[in-house]
This record gives sequence, structure tokens and C-alpha cells, in this order.
Amino acid sequence: MRSLVVAVLLSACGSQPPPQKVYQLGLAALQAGQLSVGVERIEEALAAGPEASFAAEAHNWLGLAYRDMGDGEKAKAAFERARELAPASADYIYNLGCLELEAGDPMRGITLLRQAADTAPKDTRALLQIGEWTTRNGRWDLAKRMYYEAKKRDSQNAAAVVGLGRIALLENKLPQAETLFMEALEVRKDYPPALYNLGVAHALMEGHGEQAQEYFRQYLLVTPKGDRAATAAARIGGQPVAQTSFTATAPERPRSAAGVAWVETQELLRKGELEAAYLQAMRAVEIARESGDADQLAEVLRKALQEFPERATLKLAAGEFHARQGQPAEAKEVLLQAQALEPGNPMVLNELARVSAQLEEYDSMALVLKQLVDLEPHNPDALWLLADTYGDKLGMTGRGIALYRDFERRFPTDPRVAEVRARIKALEEAAADLPDWDS
Repeated sequence: MRSLVVAVLLSACGSQPPPQKVYQLGLAALQAGQLSVGVERIEEALAAGPEASFAAEAHNWLGLAYRDMGDGEKAKAAFERARELAPASADYIYNLGCLELEAGDPMRGITLLRQAADTAPKDTRALLQIGEWTTRNGRWDLAKRMYYEAKKRDSQNAAAVVGLGRIALLENKLPQAETLFMEALEVRKDYPPALYNLGVAHALMEGHGEQAQEYFRQYLLVTPKGDRAATAAARIGGQPVAQTSFTATAPERPRSAAGVAWVETQELLRKGELEAAYLQAMRAVEIARESGDADQLAEVLRKALQEFPERATLKLAAGEFHARQGQPAEAKEVLLQAQALEPGNPMVLNELARVSAQLEEYDSMALVLKQLVDLEPHNPDALWLLADTYGDKLGMTGRGIALYRDFERRFPTDPRVAEVRARIKALEEAAADLPDWDS
């Protein structure tokens, strides 16, 4: 049928149809599910008008089509070309980032998705995509940062709230998880991920089997053919189901893989391809971290920091490594360097707060947490820790009480609200017991 349309155009005009018309025919074919025909027409249009006004959009559609056809290399080339033609388009960067994640290159994928998020300050898709991947792969702190930022951009974003709830489930904070899933339902009634995860949360609570089954029934009523419909039906029937939705997808790698990645980093440095070399260095760090070999990770980090001393993400990785090795002083030193490079990086601030607590440097901890609260107004953990730091650790009872009341006002459904009155009372009593130095 499409060939007939083209033939009619040729007959009527006596010449080739304009590239724009051929592109529109190709796009119509893609949207009708005729991928091969659509790709052929769009490539024909691009050959006739490689710099035409539709070229960037056309390459993006080619990328989507090639991805659906299972040709990752051609999809990548198409997305790259779309990005070259329209570097300010967040959509094209986003599509390339998603493809890199699918292809098993999380470092480049997350870098591109972060770039897409920065290019479109009101869009949340890239943040949610990073959050999903990092949740599945055990990087819960980074996932939280993405979901908090998504909520800051869109306070009614149900997907971000559910993402935070899923992490609470993983951390076995069941009341907090339940509260978050209920919050998501307030934002979007009958939101399927919230209903399903409420079922999971109640299934993990002793004596809540009936509530769990009810939420699974509600999920099936809303999405009878949803991704988890079969699992929900099995749970209703009383069949035990292993929770696998958070299983890490990163493949196991041999110990030598990090060394190979570092050799490739050095080769890229010799060629002068600095950005590609940095990404490859971060891949080497990630591979070494996955291997569980602390000595190898320490060596890769040492070499990487020598080559890229001005990269905050790399210094953050080094700080996290030192903290895990029980070296909080060394961790703080390198994290302060990371903060100097990126003062508004919430991951750096979060890690700095942790190591400051380990060092019992509560003045520093309070300053860092205050910055984090300002950056992430939807982060209840940061505000709770800040109240505890001022009130309990620093003995600044007035400030601690004010922050607990602020927590109660801003997060009224958080389970910790039940503790606020008792904590305020304890602070008031502690203040009353202080000696009156003026008497």
C-alpha cells in the first residue's frame, strides 16, 4: 500500500517526492507497526535531505525502530546522530541513555540520563529511569537522590513516591513503605505499582495476609493483564512467591575484567579522548566494586584519581570506599574535595553526613545535613537526622525542638511522627535540668 502511494506521487509529479513527504510516509509506516518499510522510507528521506529540518527527529525514530528490531548498534548510531543534530533535545539524549543501560553500559547510560535530566529541568523521566536501575542494582542512596529530585520537580509524581517506597521495603522499613505507597494512591487513585507494592508490604507483615490479598485483588481489577498479574493472582491463591523484582541485573565479571577496563582507559588517554577515558575509568571502578576485591578497588581508585583529580564522582567513589573500609578520616578528606568540586551534589553531602557521624564531628554533620535538607525538601530522613543532631548530639534543644515540629508539619504521614512528642518532651526536660549559671 505504501509503495502504491509513492508510485502515485511519482506519477503525479513526474519526479521524486520531496524528502519531507517521504519521511512522513516512513513515519506513518512505523506508527502502523511496519518497521522495515518505515525504516526504508526514512533512510531514503535522509539520503535526500541529510540536513533537512526533520533530520534529527528522523534519526531518533530510526533509533527507536532499530531498537525494536533488535539492532542495538544501528539504534545507537541513529540516536547519536540525532543528538549531534539537536544537542539541546532531552528526548534524544534520554533515548540514547536508556539504550546504553539496556546494552549493559550503566556508567555511560546514567551519565547520559543525568545530562537529559539537566537539559529538561521540569522533566522527570530520566531521573526515574536512573532511580529504577540503581534500585535494582543495590545503589539505594543514588536511587533516593533521584526520586527526591523528581519529587522536587513534580510534587505530585506518584512514580517517585513508589520508588522511595520500594527502597523502604528493601531496607525492611515496612511502616514507612506502607505510608509512601498510600501517599502515591492519594496522588493517583488506583495507581497499579502502589497497589501491588502495598500487597507486598502487607505480605511481609505478620498477620496481614488478608490485607495483602485485598491489595492484590485491587491491582488485578485495575490491570488484569499487568506485568505482575500472574504473580498477584498466585499470591491471592496463597502460593508463596519469591520477591525478585529488585534482583540486580549486573552480570558477574572475572577479577581480571577491571584490569582490562583500566588498560582500555589508558589507551583512550593516549589518544587524547579524555571524556571517553573518564567513563571507561568509572567502568573499571564499578567492575572492581562488583568483584568484591577491596585491594583491586583501592588500586583502580588510586590510578583513576591520579588521572582525573578534578572529578567529583570519582572522589565520591573513593570516599565511599574508605567509609566501607572503616577509614572515616580518609573518607572525609576526599569527600570534602568532592564537595569543593560540586557543592550541591546530594550524594556527596549524604556521605559526608555519615562519616561526620562516625567521627562524632556533629557540628560538621549539622552543617552538611542543613544543606541536604535545603537541596532535598522532600527527604524526611535528612530533616529527622538534622533534628536529632541539633537536639541530642549538640544539645541545642530549642533548635532540635523546632526541627522536630517542622518534621511533623512537613511529613505528617511519616511513621516517625508518632515519636515527635516524646522526643520534644525529652529535650524540654533536659533543658529544664540544666543549671542556671546566672544565679
